[in-house]
Amino acid sequence: MHGRQGRAGLDRGARSAYARVMDLSDLFRAVTMALLPMFILSFALVWWALHRGRLQGASVSELQRSIEALGKSRKKKKKQAGDSGDGEDEASGLADAVDPEKLDPVLGKWFAFGGGFYGLVALYTWLLIEWDDVANFLGGLGDIVMRFDIGSLISLAINLLIESIMNFVAAIAWPAYWLGEANNPWLWIALAYAGYWLGIETARRAGRARFGAESPDLQRTITGQDDDEPS
Repeated sequence: MHGRQGRAGLDRGARSAYARVMDLSDLFRAVTMALLPMFILSFALVWWALHRGRLQGASVSELQRSIEALGKSRKKKKKQAGDSGDGEDEASGLADAVDPEKLDPVLGKWFAFGGGFYGLVALYTWLLIEWDDVANFLGGLGDIVMRFDIGSLISLAINLLIESIMNFVAAIAWPAYWLGEANNPWLWIALAYAGYWLGIETARRAGRARFGAESPDLQRTITGQDDDEPS
């Protein structure tokens, strides 16, 4: 009996150790695949938006409100352009061409997914999925070019276009995608938001340190100060 109890105790200890290892493994994956990428993306995009004068705010919360306002302004302009033209796509393209405040492609892709935290996770998800499809496309492209098979090349390009549309839809519905990737989705979401928040804060500090010294006007844009407010 003592032997069976001892073996049972060892089994419980082994299962407990295995569970701890799996928890640490999932934490490591969450840090490397959620926290760090979101930190890098949010820092890069917010820093660029500050550099371009698209955002303003003296704190993370103010910058988040500025991001939300920019997204609403973009949707409003696209809607107005669509209502005033013969076709929404043509009118939207014309409006973008003449609008001096048009978002550049880098920021435009973020706001195409909705902006903010949700849009940034969608953008990150799209990049992950799209990377695999582009790699497969390039891998098949070499063989097709060597064989001079025009029909296969056209078919490959059409498949890439279809996959790109499907990937956009999958990225918009990113909660369903990450539920299949993460063992603990709530941990991943929490760490992703932490990376998002830290990226915005780091970009705010970096923008204030660099751009503020170069231009007092840009410094007021970053900090949200008005000309009539005391410094």
